[in-house]
Amino acid sequence: MDTIKKNKNGKLSVSNKRVSVPPPQGFHWMEENGRYFLMEGEYTSHPNAIEEAKFKTAVHGKSGKEK
Repeated sequence: MDTIKKNKNGKLSVSNKRVSVPPPQGFHWMEENGRYFLMEGEYTSHPNAIEEAKFKTAVHGKSGKEK
């Protein structure tokens, strides 16, 4: 079950569903303190480098149900 979290004062409903996002060509993802950053250069294994970033999904509206 995907739980929905209401964003206070916002118009998004955030679920626990996650999607993996590859970086654009010529870049790679870096993760630091739970945040993702794009760094120039193709992916090679080094500290904090990751192949794909994982993001939670969100929908507009109060119901939190996808349209």
